[in-house]
Amino acid sequence: MYNNNKKGSKHNKRIIIVTIVLVLFSVFTLITTRSASSIEIIFKDTVANIEYYLIKAPIQYVSGLFYEYTEMKDVYKENQKLKKQLDNLTRESANNELLTSELNQLKKLTEMNYLPTDYNVKYTKVITRDAESWNNEVTIDLGKQSDVQVGMAVISADGMIGTITNVSEISSTVSLLSSENPKNQLPVMILSGDQEYYGLLNRYDLNTKNYRITLLSDFESIDKDAKVFTSGLGGTGKSPKGILLGTVEDYTIGDDTSESVCNVKPSVNFNSLNYVAVVQRVNE
Repeated sequence: MYNNNKKGSKHNKRIIIVTIVLVLFSVFTLITTRSASSIEIIFKDTVANIEYYLIKAPIQYVSGLFYEYTEMKDVYKENQKLKKQLDNLTRESANNELLTSELNQLKKLTEMNYLPTDYNVKYTKVITRDAESWNNEVTIDLGKQSDVQVGMAVISADGMIGTITNVSEISSTVSLLSSENPKNQLPVMILSGDQEYYGLLNRYDLNTKNYRITLLSDFESIDKDAKVFTSGLGGTGKSPKGILLGTVEDYTIGDDTSESVCNVKPSVNFNSLNYVAVVQRVNE
């Protein structure tokens, strides 16, 4: 009898424990899932506003001031750089005017009407450039009616892009210097310090995006980034002297069995050819 009472007591305790657990779980679920009261909403908004105005807003303000200071510092440096460039431009412009005046006086004194670097230009635009011959040629809207002739140089704002190879009445074909298999070699001149070296532009390397120039002059060294120009030694109707081609990247000195070669980075972006000009020597 005693054992029966003991078993019943244990059973009742289990029921009570399970009931308490279920009640607590229900209360917890009710608290976590019920909608927030208006007091809780006001409290949360107040805490959020205090956090923003006392912590986040000051940090953002200081960060904004630091960013503006950095920007103003960069603008100041850029303005100083532009001011120096403007001062240099002013001096160069005045110097050019003086040199032009002296050059004209020397021409009169020697009865020389033109120099190898003198040329006229006729402005035009590219009207055709096929995908299949993208690196080889373009068509411009100037032809025989504009006195364009085969062999004339064509330039962009950045330097020489090619030569005229075919002329119709109202348009012309320009063979680009970016062609891997150019129809003609272009006589060039390299200015390295106070030295002049001559050579021939043979081709354009599509992999390195550089011109390959065979050097004709003997030399010991050439400055990196030395400027390369047309030499004007191609003959009548060809490129005049002094048109920019690019800058020297590197070179190799040949021996008895090999030739000296120079790699030149073009000054022209051949992927962007829109407005160009045809060059004509003043004495032709």
